[in-house]
This record gives sequence, C-alpha cells and structure tokens, in this order.
Amino acid sequence: MSLPQNLPNLRVVEREARLGGDRQRNSSRFSTIKSSKKGGLQAFGDRCRRRWRLLSGTVLLSFLAMGGYVLWQPEMYEAYFRLLMEPVREPPPAPTLPPRDGIAGTLPTDLLPSPPPTPTPQIDVGSQILVLESDKVLAPIAQKLQQQYPHLTTRVLAEHLEIRPVISSAPAQQPTQTKVLEVAYRDRHPEIVTAVLKAVAEAFVDYSQRDRQEQLHRTLQQLDKDINQHLTELEQLQQQLQARQPQGTSLQPSEQLRFLTEQYRQIHNLRQMARLKAVEAYGRFQGFQEQLKMTPAEALAAANLSTSPAYQQQLARLQELDQEIAKNLAIFREGTPIIQALEEQRQVLVEQLQAIARQVIGEQYQVDNPTALGFQGTVSQTLITNYITAWIEYENQRRYDAQLAAPQAAVAQQLQQLSSQLPAIDRLENRIRAANLSLEMLNQARQAVQLQLAQNNFAWQVLTDLEHPAVQPTFPRLLLLVLGAIASLLLGVLAIYLADAAANTFVSPLQVEETLGLPLLGNIPKTNPQTNLRLERVVKGNSGLWQVTQVLPSVGEGVKFQEAFHHVFANLQAVGLGHSLAVISALPADGRTTIALHLALAAADTGQRVLLIDGDLRRPQIHRYLGLNNEQGLADWLIQRQRWYSVAQARRGLAILTAGELRQQPMRLLSQDMLKQFMGYLKNYFDLVIVDTPPLANFADAKLWSGLVDQTLVVVNLKAAQEPVRLALADYSLGNVGALGVVVNLA
Repeated sequence: MSLPQNLPNLRVVEREARLGGDRQRNSSRFSTIKSSKKGGLQAFGDRCRRRWRLLSGTVLLSFLAMGGYVLWQPEMYEAYFRLLMEPVREPPPAPTLPPRDGIAGTLPTDLLPSPPPTPTPQIDVGSQILVLESDKVLAPIAQKLQQQYPHLTTRVLAEHLEIRPVISSAPAQQPTQTKVLEVAYRDRHPEIVTAVLKAVAEAFVDYSQRDRQEQLHRTLQQLDKDINQHLTELEQLQQQLQARQPQGTSLQPSEQLRFLTEQYRQIHNLRQMARLKAVEAYGRFQGFQEQLKMTPAEALAAANLSTSPAYQQQLARLQELDQEIAKNLAIFREGTPIIQALEEQRQVLVEQLQAIARQVIGEQYQVDNPTALGFQGTVSQTLITNYITAWIEYENQRRYDAQLAAPQAAVAQQLQQLSSQLPAIDRLENRIRAANLSLEMLNQARQAVQLQLAQNNFAWQVLTDLEHPAVQPTFPRLLLLVLGAIASLLLGVLAIYLADAAANTFVSPLQVEETLGLPLLGNIPKTNPQTNLRLERVVKGNSGLWQVTQVLPSVGEGVKFQEAFHHVFANLQAVGLGHSLAVISALPADGRTTIALHLALAAADTGQRVLLIDGDLRRPQIHRYLGLNNEQGLADWLIQRQRWYSVAQARRGLAILTAGELRQQPMRLLSQDMLKQFMGYLKNYFDLVIVDTPPLANFADAKLWSGLVDQTLVVVNLKAAQEPVRLALADYSLGNVGALGVVVNLA
C-alpha cells in the first residue's frame, strides 16, 4: 500500500480541529461503503478485459473444433424396454425377535440392538445385472443376430448394451430394492436397435425360466456356507467367553487372583514332587544299569524273550542239542559225518531261534544280539524287571512334570492378564451379540430364498411394446453444440488464468507465501485509511518524540482496515513476537510505512507501551504521513545521548520517534554502537519497539536494522513483480534474526 495522495487529517489538533476531522470522516462514509462492493466478479471482469484477445481466440478455436467433430460424427440412436423380474407383492410385517438367553438376555431392553427387518423375497439386482451382461448370456444372442448383422459380436453387444435398475419416485426406495430393469441399446442404425432389443428381450425371458433356478440353488448353498461359518464363529466365541469368565458368577478380581495363586501353588508342588520321584527313580535306574550292563531297549527285549513260550521251547531244544554234541565229541572227532550233521542241525535251530526272537522283539527295540538276551537266569530276570520298572517310573514322572508345565504357564499368564479380563469379556459379549444378529439375518435370507424356490413359477415380463419401440437420438446435435460452446468458454477462462499464472506479478497471497517460504500472517485490504490521531510532544521543546493521546474510532471501511491489523498483531503474538520488530520490504511503495504505523496502533490497543521509530533516515515518511515536524528525531538522539531520558516520560500507549534531519551519512549513524545501546535502553521502557526501514532494493539500511531488533516482518505488495522481490529477499541476509512471516498488501 503506497502513501495516499491526499494525506488524511492526522496533525496535532486541538478539540475543535479534532471535531472538524470527525465531521469530515463522517461525510466520506458513504463514498467508502460504495467502494467496498468491489469483489471477485469485478476482478474476474478486469482479468477478462486484460486478456480479451486470448479469451476470444481460445473460445472460437475450441468451438470450431468441437462443432466440427459433432457435425462430422454420425448420430447415435437409442431405445429401451423395461423388464419385470418378479411379481409385485405386499411386504410382510416385520416379525419381532424372540427373547434372547444368556448374555444378551441380561441386558436392559434399551441397550439391545433393534431387530433386523425380515428380507422379502427379492433378487440381488447388482449381481443380476452382472450376470445378464456376462458373455454366457450375451454370446447366444450375438450368434443369433450375426446371421443378419455379421458385425454384431459379443464385444460390440456388451459395449452398446446398458442395463440399469428403475427407481420409483418414492424417496425411501433404494436401487437394490427395485424389481424392474431398463435395458437400453445404442447404434447408428435404428433398425439394428429394434432387432437387438427384440432378441435381448426374448433371451432374457428364456434365461429367467432356465437359469434362475440354478442361481437360487447357488445362493442357497452360499447362505448355508455362511451360516455354518457364523455357527463355528459363535461356538468359538462362546468357548472364548467361557474360558475368560471366572469359575463362579460372584467372583471378584481379588478372589479370582487368590484362586489362581492357589492353583499355581498346587501345580508347582506337584511338579516338585514329580521331579523328586524322577530323581529317585533315575538313581535306581543307573544302579541296575551298572549291574546288568544293558540299555533299556535290551532289558525290555530280554523281558519279552523270557516270557515267550515259543522262544523258551526253542531255546530248550538248542540246549539239548548242545549237550548231545558234547557227548558225541567225546566219542568222535570233529569233522566226522555225525558231528557235521549235528552242527548243521544246531545251525538250523539257531536261525529259527533268531527268527522267533525278531518276531517277539519286533522293530520297536533295536538290539545287536537278541539271541544272547534269552539266556537269563532267575536273578537276572528279577534285576531286569526292577530295572525296567525304575526306567518306566522315571519316564512317567518326567512326562508328568512336562505335562504340568503347560497348565502352570497358562495359570501364570492368567495372573498377568487378570487386569484386562473384564474389557476382553465385554468385547466378546458384543461380538457374540453381533454374531447372533448376523445369524438371524442369514436364516431369514435363507427362508426367503427357499420361498423363491417354492414359488419359482414366474417368468420375467417385458413391460414395453417392442413392435414399435421409441428409437430416439442419444444426444441431439443442438444440445452437443450448446455444451461445446460452454466447454469452449470454460477453456477460454482457463487460458486467461493460466496466462496470469505465467505472468511475472503475484496473483494471490497464497502464491506470495509459497514463493517466499514464509508464513502468511495477514492480508491488508485495499482501502484509503481515514484515521485521526491526537498527538502531543512528550517533553517540551522539539525532541522528535511524540505521544498519541487519542485515537478516534474508525467508520465504514476503516473498521475493516483496522481489524486486519488486529489480526496481524494476534498472529505475530502467536508465532512469538519479541521486544523489537523491523518492518521491511523489497521495493518502494509496498505500503511498509502505513503497515508499520497501523500495526503499532493495533499493539497499543492491547494496552502495551509501544514505540514507533522512523528508521528510514534517507527518505523518512512517518512525519509526512502524520503531519509532524521533522527538525529533530532519531538522527539527533544518536548524537546526543542525554535525549534518551525523554522516553521515561512516555505514557502507556503509542509513542512515535521521527527520523530527524540527516546531518551525517546514514550508514555511519546506523553502524555505531550508540544505536545498539539505544535499542537496548528502549527495552526498559517499552513493551514493543517497531522500526520502519528503507526498501531492500535501494539501500542497505534494512540489513543493519535487522541486526539490532529481535525479529523482522516482510511486507509485499500483491501487484509487485515476483523477480525483483525474490532477488531482494535472497540478497537480504537476516543473520541471527528470523523473519516471523509476511504481510500481503492487497492495494
């Protein structure tokens, strides 16, 4: 926002002059209200006037292209017939659900879910349409039509055929509740449309009598499968609920904890006893093993052989034969025919004995010499029996201990999860109630399908006269031309918007925020502010420090203008406003001085002590804007330190320090340590210090000011060129001072 051409009455006034300013502001109230009616339509009109050549050319070329395409393409024709899929019946009354037992029966009536409505026997319209549009149904129709129209393949028929449900005017009816389908077909030749509709109607009626019975059976099978799944799920949920619930109906969590603790202790004692018995049995087992020198498998094999009659009988024969061989060896020498015959007979008995041993022992016990295990005396048999008994007892106790490990772990887990049992039970009860309701609905649906199977003597009916169908164009060419004109106009509008987007200037505050990468803290509306202030000197003399003693209320657009600065100040506080703030901009005439002044007024309205400093020593503007004397100001204060004590006399509200007449180089004054000490001195007397700085593109003063304040605020005019703003801000080094955000001037 640049400085207004006609400066408002902001001079130091007495009471009479202030009243005259009020009358002047009231007289301009109606003129400002008239300008507030400018809005988006006027901006759109301005945009169209600026780009009228682009708009008219785009609209004309687009309309010629669309119109030529519409006129070149042959016209499409369409007709339809309606098909009644089932007879119209009166809906049966919804039955009430029987009272529930168990968990749901203990709930209050108002907490029980409402019973689902009983489904009437009807067709799944969506699935039925998919079936009718499938190749299974359309392929025979295409084969029949290809005798007269060879180009009508199944693919062409599926592309041009459309099946949709017919919805009545009743507001409560859903597309899935209708019983009427509308079958439409499009083609460039009206006679083909009529022939296709007749063939399709005949095929659909045949399908209803031939294939619908199969579909109902498949539906019934699917419902049975779903019901079984729900029953299985319900049984599992009941088991989970029974497993999670306490054993007694009146058990409290503390009693349940004591019960589980006692159960855990009992299982622990049983495991300890089993381990002690296993250790004792294992000791006896090792003792017998050292005496017998057998493995458990060999001991079991010896025990089985000692109790086998066939094996013992064969063993006795072998012993008798050995005795006979011993007698003959005393008479005959080895190698004689008699000795050889007896040796051969003994070899046969040994092989038979080994076969019997393998048959008795079996494959369970792997032993090296089963025949030798059979020669056991009475003492050995007793040791073997005790050995096997100790081994069996050890294995039983070890397995018993392993079996008790799982229950003990389960009890321990129950103890850990006891605090979460009640919420888990509630969730299971809710799932059981939902499963019961779903099961009831599935049963009702199954009854409906069974009723359809029992009453499946109805064939679909064609509700339209197919001898003289109403074949009409799908889209009249006049309508297409009108739509093309509208689309061309939209393309023209899009073209001018794209052209503006490609322009160098900013288009919207959002674009400013995205381009600079700073948060948008506010937008200043386009208006001519009429703010009257009463100012007086803080101290006698001409020190350059002024105190705003009164701010007259704004009217008309001034209210909206001032409210915009209240929003900006609130946003600054939200992002962390410090004690000092420099208002900077990239280019001249961005409205930097106006924004700094009104932002200081908005801060003073909150009750803070605010100081506005005109930091532009080269081209000061604040004294001109307010009609003040600029003979003395900041430049003199930086030379004469004794003037600083005047700030102590400033009252709560807004104080203004003008720039003063320039007597030295600005860079020299701003580079002195005196200015840094002065800014630190001001923090003792003011809550906020706002500095108006020169533009970044012309001078380096703003860079020096940024090192003396806590934060900076960037001001950008919406009409400013993007490239100079980006270059100026890119060259601007903030150092340790961060920019809080950007304010967009919409003027």
